[in-house]
Amino acid sequence: MGMAASQARLLSLTSRLHDVELKAQSIESQKIALATQKDELYQNYCDALDATKIQVAFRNDDATVKYVDANFSTLCTYSDNRVKQYALRDTKTGNLIVSQEVYDNYYIYGDKYSFAYAMVGFEGAYGFIKTDDDGELIDDNRNQGIEVGIGNAQRDYGYTSNSGTGYSLYMTECEQNVYDAHTDDSELVDAFDAIEECASDGEKKTALKAFRELLYDKYSSEIYDQMDRAKEKSDKADGISSSSTDKTWDEYKAEFNYYVNLYEGIEQAGGCIPIDKQFQSGENGNTWLNNMVESGLVTIQVYESDSSEPGWTDTNVATSTNENYLQETQDEKDLKKAEAEYEYELDKINQKDTKFDTELSKLETERTSITTEIESVQKVRDDNIERTFGIFS
Repeated sequence: MGMAASQARLLSLTSRLHDVELKAQSIESQKIALATQKDELYQNYCDALDATKIQVAFRNDDATVKYVDANFSTLCTYSDNRVKQYALRDTKTGNLIVSQEVYDNYYIYGDKYSFAYAMVGFEGAYGFIKTDDDGELIDDNRNQGIEVGIGNAQRDYGYTSNSGTGYSLYMTECEQNVYDAHTDDSELVDAFDAIEECASDGEKKTALKAFRELLYDKYSSEIYDQMDRAKEKSDKADGISSSSTDKTWDEYKAEFNYYVNLYEGIEQAGGCIPIDKQFQSGENGNTWLNNMVESGLVTIQVYESDSSEPGWTDTNVATSTNENYLQETQDEKDLKKAEAEYEYELDKINQKDTKFDTELSKLETERTSITTEIESVQKVRDDNIERTFGIFS
């Protein structure tokens, strides 16, 4: 082989060697990327292992307790079987997060009792008032001769409106009828008389609140009977077949008190905001609740009915003991999904890695062959140079 031919061959082999080494470097970069993907995949799997979900306790018919996945519906709507009463508080505004129905009725009905009756199915036309968002009366079927409310320039009786208009307490016709039936109850009469003895509106509101709470504590079932009869009478007047409930007060009492407690919680929180319906229930609701609680955007409140001073308190699922009947548990469903995804994606990565190893092995064989041929051509070239120019030395 001549020197020119040797040099040309050498340049061709060198070019091929560079191409092979470039391909090998590209594949090595892809293998590094695969290693990074493996790390991310493993981290996601570890996160799934660490992931927990909130569960809330319900009583079974045999009085045992079972835990179900918590979302707004299972946690914050009325249920006979849930062990405790809970609410969600938005940490940014401080307000309670409630259903649209609760939100609407809170800003329509005047106080905790009319709100509770509205929520259990008795509308404001049965001795309770109903206002619009501007505080204007929609229905007012109270006995207007009852002057125990807080008067103002427009009316000689007080009413509430959560939009900010009017005053916060009054006594309804149903309540008045029950009170009239128990004027032999000295404790109740003294509480009523204390209202008129108050010097200021603030004192009067406090006294009226105490009177009504005493009235409901002692005679709530009779007030309910009044409400039921008023509902039946109103329905008949409207041409509606009798729709008074067949339930007794004992059957209504727990639900009624649930909404009384909720109203007090909303007042304590300074108001309420409605939850987006897409996050109210189901898997979307479960995910939303877990994410919002974990991020600190929402806190869970529990109503402590058994304490010496019943009321709402914050609870932390992760750190509190189980007297609040909430628990964090591993999300088995998500874990199984994560395991399946991990195994599937890992298999794909390993297949790519094996393919890259095979290609690298081929390239290494080719590189070795080219290097050997380059060395051979270089020897031939060097021998030609030695023979050709050796005569001049």
